[in-house]
Amino acid sequence: MQVNNILFLFSKDGEEIVMDGRLFGIWAYSGIESSEYEIETRQYVQYDGAGLLARRTLPREIMVEFEYTPWEGKGDMRQKLISFFDPKSKGRLTVEIYGTARGIDYEIKSFKVKNQNIFSRLRCLLYLQCPDPYFQSTVQICEKISTLIGGWKWKFTLPFRMKQYGPLEKTIVNGGHLPAPVEVFFRGPAVNPRIVNHRTGQYIRLKRTLTTDDTLYISTAYGKKTVEIRTEGGSTEDGWDYLDLESEFFWLQKGENRIEYSGEDESVRSRGVEVRYRELFLGI
Repeated sequence: MQVNNILFLFSKDGEEIVMDGRLFGIWAYSGIESSEYEIETRQYVQYDGAGLLARRTLPREIMVEFEYTPWEGKGDMRQKLISFFDPKSKGRLTVEIYGTARGIDYEIKSFKVKNQNIFSRLRCLLYLQCPDPYFQSTVQICEKISTLIGGWKWKFTLPFRMKQYGPLEKTIVNGGHLPAPVEVFFRGPAVNPRIVNHRTGQYIRLKRTLTTDDTLYISTAYGKKTVEIRTEGGSTEDGWDYLDLESEFFWLQKGENRIEYSGEDESVRSRGVEVRYRELFLGI
């Protein structure tokens, strides 16, 4: 029986295949609720039981069995699907069920056409491997912490008030199931810029002066940790050599995180900070 109220959207290199019950019907699926876990323990010598060493979430496998519903164009669609689900290319899957949509990056593990003869509808079985097992929010969240707030806009009317310096901190709420890595855009000028997550006490600090044309870019994601100084002219400088040795690439914890930025010279006011992230989920 065809599954209703669920949508699978596959995207790759600007192409999309939408399985929403119209051109493609979903007959079966698995692997979107949760991934497999692994618990590593060490046996005690003189006591019962074992000691916990580590917990790991294993790569996620997703299965989708689907059918191309029209009778016409089966040959062309067969070739399109074989090309689209190329095992040497990767893509992104967005799943929407009961009004909730989340995305995940995937690799192709297996793609099979299940037809027993040429007279039946085109039915396929697809297996995906997701090295990063967590679903993400479909849009990247951007939180701005700005120094200048309020004030007049052109054309202004009297009486007007000048712009004022606002607080250098903001409470960011991570509504996901897990801590989430961040991208930080710290726009100069600033002397030895620093950004801290007061929830954990961790901070990232650069021993360098940023000019008005500079933006400090930081990524804290596993395998993608980055520290760069980008200029308005388009040049990029590696910032690792300026990094304070006590810096820690913090993540946003579940719930509230109070994020603050600063510089060592209070007379130098930066143009503000942006914190971007995607919430992470165990499943959908």
